[in-house]
Amino acid sequence: MSSPDDQIPPAAETPAEHAAARKKKNLYRRVTSSMPLLVTVIVHLVLIGVAGAIVVQQNIGGKKKTFEASNALESADRQVEHRLQVARRGGSSGGSASPVSANRIFSTADNALQMPEMPDLPSMGAAGFGGFGAMGSGVGLGAGTGMGTALGGGGSLGGRGFMSLSFLGSTTQNASKILFVVDTSLEIMEPRKGGFQAFTIIREEIMRLVGRLPPSAQFNVVLFGYNSGDENNSVSTNLFRRELTPATSENKKEFFEWMTPVNTQLGNFGPFSAGARSPWRARPLPEGSGVDPLYMPPVWARAVQAALEQQPDTIYVITATQGRTRRRIDADTLARRREETAREQAEFEEEMKKLGLDARSVAAARSAAHAKAGRELEELNRRLVSQGKDPIVLRWIGELERSDVQAEIRRAGANIRFDRTGWSNRDGNLIRIPSGRVSEVEDTTWNDFLAHYARLQRALASERPNLNVFLFVGPNERPETSIQNLTAVAKRNGGTFQLLNTKRLEELRSREEAKK
Repeated sequence: MSSPDDQIPPAAETPAEHAAARKKKNLYRRVTSSMPLLVTVIVHLVLIGVAGAIVVQQNIGGKKKTFEASNALESADRQVEHRLQVARRGGSSGGSASPVSANRIFSTADNALQMPEMPDLPSMGAAGFGGFGAMGSGVGLGAGTGMGTALGGGGSLGGRGFMSLSFLGSTTQNASKILFVVDTSLEIMEPRKGGFQAFTIIREEIMRLVGRLPPSAQFNVVLFGYNSGDENNSVSTNLFRRELTPATSENKKEFFEWMTPVNTQLGNFGPFSAGARSPWRARPLPEGSGVDPLYMPPVWARAVQAALEQQPDTIYVITATQGRTRRRIDADTLARRREETAREQAEFEEEMKKLGLDARSVAAARSAAHAKAGRELEELNRRLVSQGKDPIVLRWIGELERSDVQAEIRRAGANIRFDRTGWSNRDGNLIRIPSGRVSEVEDTTWNDFLAHYARLQRALASERPNLNVFLFVGPNERPETSIQNLTAVAKRNGGTFQLLNTKRLEELRSREEAKK
């Protein structure tokens, strides 16, 4: 039996109510039928609830959070002021005072700012020749030097401008564009200087430093040599590259191949004994430079001009001599010198007649004696090289009978002396023969050179590079004047001066080998 309620007919449903009910039913079915959508709705509801609770708690609590200094700072006897030095763009004008990115930030406060301890950076010196750490592949470039290099990659310490270099005992800061100017003349290898081995060490040290340069650095090498003479115009130069070159592994390898044969082959010494020839031709100086075209600086400074053209920030000069500063003479002075030379020649001829000799025959006898002694020295050097020993190198055969040269010859088990026949007097002493050459220059003071170098530098370099000078001397040499002069030019140009000899070079090489 049905209840009364079952018998009551349902109320009529309007079209609008039917559509609304159907829409609610469809939304419920969509939400409940899709699990990802259901989870998303629940998460949003939870987040809204949490956010509302936080807002209510902050409004009800009303407390503000404060920062309290530690007791250690409260107990300080005085207020500590922190002053930061930040580089600003441009000069001191007030146009724009916004700071730019600074390379370094300094604090002048006493223990005011303490940075956390930083880990030690890898040592560039611990990698051996050309590597960083244990990176790099070995490439042997011998040619008599027996040296190996690691042409590995590596990063600079802090990027360009923050690299510290140590070369032959001299340390240079903030170097990134390095240029070597190297004396390859025979004088640097003479027995009185320490012999052939001295330049071998110099060559190795240059290659060692280049091998350690990071790829961000740039480098180049200018080799120079000169003949004896007083005109300073016989200087020859050879460049590794026309411009500074990045210190990449490939460029280093090419440099080692270029530098390795320098002054290693008997009879092939000087700047063009390198792996390739690239002579330097001076660029025209700007108008108004003030550089005297008749002035002749020392031989090494002629080569430094080639370096200045390349805009380096660091120059290392290795030379066997301070050199002489000279200037070309005027026409009247030259005419007087020619008259004096002709008079000396006439007096010499008269003196020879009194001895029953002919002046030209005497000069020819000397030339023949020099040629004979030269051939004997070449033969001795070939024998020494075949035995794995260093040759005896002379700038001029006329120095053969110097005591230090004769000592080296005796140690080699030989006896080479000049044949004095035809060019010695009755006492057996060699006859001094005037050269007959007329010098076209005159000496000037070192202050003239300092002024010349300053003008040259302003004309060629946008920024003054550091000039580091090394003078290579013999064990018993102490050239005080050269030391003073070269120290002055180095200090005036932000660099240092050092005196080198074979003993010092051997100590430096031993120190480097001990690090391996």
